[in-house]
Amino acid sequence: MSYKIIDLKDKNIYSTAAAIKEAGLDWEVDEGKLQLETYLPQENRHEWKPLTNHKGIYRTDTSEPLGQCVVGKGFSLVQNTQAFHCFDRILSSHQAQFISGGHFHNGASVFLQCKLPSGTQMRNGDTTERYLLIAQGHTGQQSLTARFTHIRPVCWNTLMAALRDSYHSYSLKHTKNWEVKMASAISYMKRGLKHLDKVEQMFDKMSAFRLTEEQQISFLKLAYERKQDETLREWKKWAKLEPIFLEAKGKEYSEGSLWHPLMVLSEFEDHVAPVNNMRGESGKVRTPEVIQQARQVRAMFHNPVVNRKADAFKLAVDVVEGRTELPGKRGFLGNLKSAVGVA
Repeated sequence: MSYKIIDLKDKNIYSTAAAIKEAGLDWEVDEGKLQLETYLPQENRHEWKPLTNHKGIYRTDTSEPLGQCVVGKGFSLVQNTQAFHCFDRILSSHQAQFISGGHFHNGASVFLQCKLPSGTQMRNGDTTERYLLIAQGHTGQQSLTARFTHIRPVCWNTLMAALRDSYHSYSLKHTKNWEVKMASAISYMKRGLKHLDKVEQMFDKMSAFRLTEEQQISFLKLAYERKQDETLREWKKWAKLEPIFLEAKGKEYSEGSLWHPLMVLSEFEDHVAPVNNMRGESGKVRTPEVIQQARQVRAMFHNPVVNRKADAFKLAVDVVEGRTELPGKRGFLGNLKSAVGVA
């Protein structure tokens, strides 16, 4: 199975060691030598030759190679327990509950996520909760990453914030001096805990920042890098965005404000945008559970999705602080269906 995501919300786990075990991440990796089969035409035979500048990574509990598995000789192993020990060092004075964890690509990438005890309720009645995600890859294709996120419980949207002085995430590569850099990462993310207050204050401002319906659509066009004079009939993605725009989860909190298009974008990216099959699985029929897990993984790790949501947040900050003006007139949405040719 490509994905194995464990829901820990009802297990009341506050210990990193217990979370590692419950999420099935209590195993280690090791490296092995590689060889390449070559052909000797003069002798009409094949010969195995060592690849001295590369090595393979495998799980010691299953002896199975991980992912593409081939890394350079400068790649250093970071065990799951070493990576997830960051939780204890970042959150030393916070009682955080672990809510999910697991791996994908059979262990090539692993993660744990915890919920911090504090969150925020905005003046419009909507709420967000704070989370810390730590993930890493064992095959050189994913750095060790610590990232603060917010989740909106009403629709389980994952919100990515990135202010100009942001401490929301930190990544480091698996090089030989990773332990030295880890200390800097811990210090950086500790400062980020204080930064979360600023993020939530900005969420509240967005929820109170009134926009006409056409201005909200103008925001979505900017967020998806579309021209303002493009008609909705021409914008193909709008056919999937429109139902969310009209009936977004938790719209009773967001309608009429800047918060609404930001939530529309997040809901689309997290729960609606199509998920491609993994390499080698083209055409394979997937169960709804597998698709849901694939979307969960994408929401947390897929850089284009993460960056799209972080960039949308930055755009919303620019709107609130007057650096970006959204064109639009009142009364637009009432004629929206006829404007895009929908019966």
